[in-house]
Amino acid sequence: MFYFLSKVLYGMVAPVSIIILLLLIYLLTRIKVYVYWAFGLLLFFTNPFIAQTVMGWYEVEPIVLEKTDRFDAILVPSGFAASYKIDEQLRVNFSDGNDRMLQAIDLYKRGFAKRIIYTGGSDTIFGDYEPESKLGKEFMVKCGIPDSAIWIETKSMNTYQNAAFTAKMLTMKNTAWQQKRYLLVTSAFHMYRARKCFQKQGFEVTAYSSDLRSIRAKDTILNTLIPNYGGLQIWTYLLKEWIGLLVYAMKGYI
Repeated sequence: MFYFLSKVLYGMVAPVSIIILLLLIYLLTRIKVYVYWAFGLLLFFTNPFIAQTVMGWYEVEPIVLEKTDRFDAILVPSGFAASYKIDEQLRVNFSDGNDRMLQAIDLYKRGFAKRIIYTGGSDTIFGDYEPESKLGKEFMVKCGIPDSAIWIETKSMNTYQNAAFTAKMLTMKNTAWQQKRYLLVTSAFHMYRARKCFQKQGFEVTAYSSDLRSIRAKDTILNTLIPNYGGLQIWTYLLKEWIGLLVYAMKGYI
């Protein structure tokens, strides 16, 4: 129920939802101020300069690892892959957030850790789909990562569960798991909440931010002046994260 309600709450306060709601109120009341508010918010949310500036304030800055740095495992939370069928053939669909997995593959191949822990089930309210971590593992194996080097957790549906269920899995494998070092790889805008969740469960994590949204097409005239969907998308991610932080704090997850 909590998972369902969090998705509904996010949908209600998403930028597009707010703008549509204001327009619907105008159609019902014919009070023009609602149109002005809708138009003003549309210009604000679609301004890429404002969106990227705020995103830059919130993103956890990326780090550069020393060649001698070593970790016991790389943690990869889910949220960027899904499956669908074409003529009964299963195909994996990766979103642009899959940079976290590509960074994990790169880090493994550069020798920073000998294990990858991919955590994530099927992030959907309706339907029966393959766990994301299972799909991701199959892809990483195709990329040359040994099957034995990848552990997966297949039940979690949100960031809190990513951390809690991974902790439970590791407890069954090694009771001393809390004494080990972990490299947490996730999107920079998601890192603050993700790091809090894993630390709450007892992980000693180093944040390795990926998928930086604040640097895309930055400092160009077109980016500053012309509204586009990119700004709206950034605000959508930010509002989702802020709602997640509020709800997680209220639930004691962070």
